[in-house]
Amino acid sequence: MIKMQGNKKAADKIISVYWFAILFIVAAGIVFMVSSFYGKPYEVREIEVGLLADKGADCVSYAGFLREGVLSQEFKDSFLEICDITFETEDSYGWTDESEYFLQLNFYDFDSYQNTNKNSLFEASAGNQRLQNFCQLKGKGFPVCLERKLYILDKEGKKYVVKINSIVKKIEKNSQ
Repeated sequence: MIKMQGNKKAADKIISVYWFAILFIVAAGIVFMVSSFYGKPYEVREIEVGLLADKGADCVSYAGFLREGVLSQEFKDSFLEICDITFETEDSYGWTDESEYFLQLNFYDFDSYQNTNKNSLFEASAGNQRLQNFCQLKGKGFPVCLERKLYILDKEGKKYVVKINSIVKKIEKNSQ
């Protein structure tokens, strides 16, 4: 039997070159994935505006019926406190001057709303009303707006349409 002796050192050097190439590719992939994941802020304004509208809807109705005291002056004057909604934001971007949120609840009689006579019976709103001017505009630098309609009954069976308009600005933090 004849033994063939190969050059083990040369074979090890070739394998180590491939090994370092694979390590470099894996490390570059990990760096790319981490930078793409953490590189941009999350755009959560659409979720936030939906939650704000849901909170307003839950405040005025329960199981499809109008809650007691909603169509009163007391509710209109302090519906944020009654609904347990706060518009406080962090002051890291200088937002303490004006609110970054707007919530408006318009109540209509169901029959007159269907007949295009859309005169509001009752309205309650809070927040920065100037944000309404930007709802027709779309893009990164504009607030996110959401309009929902809610159909509810009162105890006597009278039907109402509640139009909920919620707006979230927070442009500096969320849409860079």
